[in-house]
Amino acid sequence: MKKSILLDIIRSFDRKEYKYIQKWLRSPIHNKREDVALLFDLISQAHTVEIQKERIYVLLYPQTKYEDARMRQVMYFLQKELEQYLIYQAVSTDLLFPARTLLNVYQKKKLNRPFERTFTKAQHQLEKYPYRNRHHLQMQHLFLQEEYNYKSRSGRFQEFNLQLLSETLERHFLAEKIRLACMELSHQRLYKTSYKQELLTFVLTYVEDRAWLDHPAISLYYYAYKALTESDKIWFDRLLEDMKKWKNQFPIDERREILFLALNFCIAKINEGDNSYYQQTLDFYRTGIEEGTLLINGQVSRFTFINIVLAAIHEKEFVWAEKLMTEYDHLLEKQFRESTINLSYIRLYYDRKEYKKAMQLINETVFDDIIMGLFARGIMAKIYYEIDQVDVLETYLDSLLTYLRRKDLMVYHQQVYKAFALSLKKILRLAPNDKKAKERLYQEILGKDKIVERAWLLKCLK
Repeated sequence: MKKSILLDIIRSFDRKEYKYIQKWLRSPIHNKREDVALLFDLISQAHTVEIQKERIYVLLYPQTKYEDARMRQVMYFLQKELEQYLIYQAVSTDLLFPARTLLNVYQKKKLNRPFERTFTKAQHQLEKYPYRNRHHLQMQHLFLQEEYNYKSRSGRFQEFNLQLLSETLERHFLAEKIRLACMELSHQRLYKTSYKQELLTFVLTYVEDRAWLDHPAISLYYYAYKALTESDKIWFDRLLEDMKKWKNQFPIDERREILFLALNFCIAKINEGDNSYYQQTLDFYRTGIEEGTLLINGQVSRFTFINIVLAAIHEKEFVWAEKLMTEYDHLLEKQFRESTINLSYIRLYYDRKEYKKAMQLINETVFDDIIMGLFARGIMAKIYYEIDQVDVLETYLDSLLTYLRRKDLMVYHQQVYKAFALSLKKILRLAPNDKKAKERLYQEILGKDKIVERAWLLKCLK
């Protein structure tokens, strides 16, 4: 059962959910099979133990010969019941979706009085809804759509404002379209891909002409897209203003999404050589950790954690960097915790010029993640340069280039580390007094679109 989807679903639940699900499975409305409820109990009790179907079968159907088809059937029924539970939970925790569903039911059943009462209540819920995000725009339109269906069916079509229905649809579409454009920008920077944006130019112009920028779900993504695609800093400034202005108008998952778009802008500027954005990046990270915006299911990505450490070290906030590593290490996934903390200390030791400590920790750490391993290799190459181990460094860079060719890496990471290794090899081969060659290489590195450690490489040439 190791690769079972059923097992993945059950192990995603916390202890509180186990109790709810047990009640769910023992309700005849949801489940009438005792073996389905018992199977859930048996699997949940063996939460950390490797589960074998044959052993579970004996407990489910004692004194009977194992039948794989029967076992697969009970597993299938349990999975379906758990999926129904997940659907119920998702719907019941949404403040607006149940009202829209009830409106749809009453409208189809031609129950006029219940429909009108529910519609009035739904409009009140919409007004009290704490967020003004894409979901709010969507529900606003769907409520009106149900009202339109109800009035057109009952012959009261003339009372309905079709213009308002059209405008709510427009706002929801615009918010979704511009958000998707932002996601595509982020995606194509990491992967060698491109997207057709034939409608986007019209959408952006339309938003400006119709003055739809007064809605947070549109304006935040609009300014994020403009900041990521235009050179004028005014778009990023407006994004910052909106992030402060509309902070409480979004649930935490959408605030996280917008925060990462702002971080992408800052990181792109840093990669272009503008180190003034490090402080803004660190401010974003610090707020994201302290307010929990960066956390997903109570955890922070190992890559985000490393980036936070790098930003803190760059701004010489060593005390806060160590606080992060000692007081917030529990936020990391357990399987990556040790290697992530070790990599953080490796970078800290490097910046403090404690090269022996850094090299020892690199050699002692097993990096299960290729990207983290590449980061450590980059630091090792820099240390060899700093301690003037030129011959060792030449060999090391050759092995790094071979590693990049053989490993299955995302195009972006392959490109930036290959550019780093080749540029460092060129620096090693420069004649000491050849100022023109140095200047040419300086401009070459400065002009590269994708490269890690650009600032350090340029510093070597100075």
